[in-house]
Amino acid sequence: MITEKQDFLSLSDDLLFKETFAHPDNRDKLIYFLSCFTEFKEEYLKKVNIEVEYESILTKTKRNDKNLRGDIIIKFANYLINLEAYSTFDNNSLNKSISYIMRIFSTQLDRGRDYNTLESVIQINIVDDVTPRDLISKRIENEIILKGKYENEEILSELFQIKCLRLDTAREMVYDKNNLQQRWLRFIGAKNEEERREIARGDGLLMELDNWCRNYVNDEQTKKIFGEWANYIAEEKGIRKGLQLGIKQEKLDIAKKFLKLNVSKEDISKATGLSLKELEELE
Repeated sequence: MITEKQDFLSLSDDLLFKETFAHPDNRDKLIYFLSCFTEFKEEYLKKVNIEVEYESILTKTKRNDKNLRGDIIIKFANYLINLEAYSTFDNNSLNKSISYIMRIFSTQLDRGRDYNTLESVIQINIVDDVTPRDLISKRIENEIILKGKYENEEILSELFQIKCLRLDTAREMVYDKNNLQQRWLRFIGAKNEEERREIARGDGLLMELDNWCRNYVNDEQTKKIFGEWANYIAEEKGIRKGLQLGIKQEKLDIAKKFLKLNVSKEDISKATGLSLKELEELE
C-alpha cells in the first residue's frame, strides 16, 4: 500500500508488477525481459506482432471480476505466455500455476479448431520467499516441464512449460552486474529506491523503467487506487481467515463429541482432518 510517507513500492509487488509490465509504455522492457528468460531472441520478439492482455484495476468496475485466464497474457506467433508474480510461493502456488497453464490451454479448444494449430503455453512465475525452500531448485531459473506418455513415447512437453524465477536466490547470490538474469531479478526485488536505482545504473532500459515506476507510484490517482486495492485485499484476507477459523472451531467441537463417545482418535482424524497431535491436546 502506498501512503503519504511511503513513496516506494517494490516492483515485486504483484499489482505494480502487472501494471508495469503490461503497460504499453514498457513494451520494449517486456520484450527484453522475455529475451533474458526464454529461448526467444530480442531481435525476433521485436519483429513479431506481440499482443498483451491485462485487466487493470484502474479500469475495472468490480475488483473481484477476473475475465482473463491469467495475469498478463502475452500472445505472439504460436505461443501464449502468462506472466505472474508471487510475494510468497508455496505448494498451493505451484498447484495454482499448473491449473492456470491448463486453463489457458483449454480455452483455445473452440469447436472445430484443428488441435495442431493450438498455441504452446509458457507460465513464467516471478517468485519470492519460497516455502519450503526446497520446493523448487535454488537456481535463479527453474523449469518444470509437464509431460505425458502415449505408447511409451513422451508427449505434451512442447505444449506446456512452467518457469519459476527466484528473487530470493538472486538476492542471496554474490552480485554480478554482467549476469543479466540476476540483474533483472535484483531490480524487480529491490527493497528500496536507492537499491533499485543502483542496480539500474549503467543499463539504459532499467534506468528508464526505474524512472517510470517512480513517477507512476507517486501519481496521486495511482496512490489512491493502490491504497483502496490494498484495503480490499486486506479485508478479503480477513474474511477468509475468519472463515478458516470458524471451520477449524467446528471441527474441534465435533472432535470433542466423538472423544466423549470413545471413538478412536484415528477415526476422528480421518473424519475431521485434525491431526492426532491436535486430538491428543484436545483430549
